[in-house]
Amino acid sequence: MSTPTQRCKQVLRGLPLFRAAREADLDALAGLTRLDALERRGILFKRGDPCDGFHVLAYGRIKLSLVTEQGVEKPLQVVEPGESLGDITMFLERPYYLTAEALEDCLLAYVSRQAILHLVERDSRFALRMLASLSLRMHMVVDDLESFLLQPPAARLAIYLLRLAPPDSGARSAQFELTIKKGVVAAQLNLTPETLSRHFKELSDNGLVTLDKRSVRIHDLDRLAEYIASKSKPVKSRA
Repeated sequence: MSTPTQRCKQVLRGLPLFRAAREADLDALAGLTRLDALERRGILFKRGDPCDGFHVLAYGRIKLSLVTEQGVEKPLQVVEPGESLGDITMFLERPYYLTAEALEDCLLAYVSRQAILHLVERDSRFALRMLASLSLRMHMVVDDLESFLLQPPAARLAIYLLRLAPPDSGARSAQFELTIKKGVVAAQLNLTPETLSRHFKELSDNGLVTLDKRSVRIHDLDRLAEYIASKSKPVKSRA
């Protein structure tokens, strides 16, 4: 039977951020890491909670939301397995500014700020990987702002669906499951549930998409891309 430290090491080794870490560093890190199981609808942290480390999601999905003082929730991101939560906040030494809720049963590795800083000092390659991870996430945030906030509602939904399509070079169609509720999808796209349903119907009426409960089929990827182009507003390029 494996010890908690061995289990932590096994989980860390399977995560992209730590995959190239040296064995000795992984051993030291595993001893300072804990595994957190979180049931569906469980709260990992709330806005204002202290942040002394960060989590990496081993399996499950986590919804990150901005919750106002009046209790209004605005979902901003769904964290997928292999992605991290709280690393930027940890480096800033500030409280969490978002609330994290499990959309399904999850397992997370929690690494303290002290352990990460120690590894950054010892391994410049890890420091570069962490910088690359943070930079990629910032780039994705900007892309999402352009795609989901600066575009018309119909284009937002079509872009979202096209991003979810499994990568398969040469395929003309795609089929996949919506892993989160349509209400969360609507909030992510800054739409009301009614507007989301209306544009799903528009895509269906145009023969582009079929929605059966949570199963989505894109009949022609190229046609959906053309639909996006016809609906999208031009976005100024960044300098």
